[in-house]
Amino acid sequence: MNRLVVPALLAAVVVFIWMFISWAVIGWHDLEIKSFPDATEIEHMKAVMHEPGIYVYPGYPEEDSESAMKEWTDKYEAGPIISFMVYSPTGGNPWDMMLCVRSFIINFIAAFLAGALLMMTLAQNPNFWRRVTFVMLLGLFAGFIGPVIEWNWWGFPLGYTIVMVIDFCITWFLAGLILAWRIKPEAETQTA
Repeated sequence: MNRLVVPALLAAVVVFIWMFISWAVIGWHDLEIKSFPDATEIEHMKAVMHEPGIYVYPGYPEEDSESAMKEWTDKYEAGPIISFMVYSPTGGNPWDMMLCVRSFIINFIAAFLAGALLMMTLAQNPNFWRRVTFVMLLGLFAGFIGPVIEWNWWGFPLGYTIVMVIDFCITWFLAGLILAWRIKPEAETQTA
């Protein structure tokens, strides 16, 4: 178990550091994120939206009829469209340390799973760079089943999507360096 836990912890640290650099220092994720132009819309939302959740506009038809579907289609075609807006009426603390703790736990679980998958390839005796590439390809896979699907179905901006996929690849390339360094075939472990 230590053969997997320690590398996953080290990789989680690297992922956490890279995510901070990627989101807080580089700022490339912010290129497509827009703020509401003024507080008028926000005040209206506070007055009419009382439940947290994911909001869309036009909302899905409440009844399953041809006329309701036509009305929804007409609204959708006319626009505007809000495909995905996460809303919390109560606000929160942007500096809440639990966000960092949960992020690290998520990173550890992801690194642990990547390490477990990497261990399954060891029978093929892959060299260091093949192991790194394997983990990086897991990041590319995650990019396609996450951000690319969101681009397709929810209309996420293409620039945002491309940055997310590239970021996933960089993140898991870096994690792959750590995992491949610590998780290796038996023959390589004995000679090291």
